[in-house]
Amino acid sequence: MEHSEKDISDEDLIKGYLAGSSGDFECLYARYRKQLYAYLNALLEQDRSRVDDVFQQTWLKVIDHLPRYRHQGMFLAYLMRIGHNLAMDVCRKKQTIEQYERPYLSGMDTEENRKKNDPGIVADERYMPGKNMDDNELATAIEKAVNHLKQELKEVFLLRMEDLSFKEIARIQNCSINTVLARMQYALRNLRESLKDWDKENN
Repeated sequence: MEHSEKDISDEDLIKGYLAGSSGDFECLYARYRKQLYAYLNALLEQDRSRVDDVFQQTWLKVIDHLPRYRHQGMFLAYLMRIGHNLAMDVCRKKQTIEQYERPYLSGMDTEENRKKNDPGIVADERYMPGKNMDDNELATAIEKAVNHLKQELKEVFLLRMEDLSFKEIARIQNCSINTVLARMQYALRNLRESLKDWDKENN
């Protein structure tokens, strides 16, 4: 039986899918696909090919693991944790490749080329401290500030914008809650400083 009701629980959708209803999985996918993609897009710095690849791998892994999934009221955290682990694998592989490629790319402005080929998606407003702002320049400044955060700080900030608890983020990052709280504090402090600098330059 297919479902379109918003009030049906994640747990019931998962049970329905495991009982043979593809419509239940489609409903679960539709419920969280935008949040997962936005998270991976920010985490992987809008590298479209890598984002698309990790996005697909995440859902394939979810499908593979659902028979063993134990629902505890937070499927989104489970989904993000899988996406996080796959994204980190991609980042590690990219860093390894760049280490070997760097001697051969010394004469190329790879950063400039990367920006030239990046269409630059405007950040989802959920990631912005000022959600209702219409100023595109400020939105771009916030997006850049988030992207310049250290990886672990950026991830805490993005996950909190998806309403994940600090406990769930600690599980995803494999660290203590105190560490996550400290990272969130540093992230917000750095964002404020970055936006202060932007404000001085533009006012």
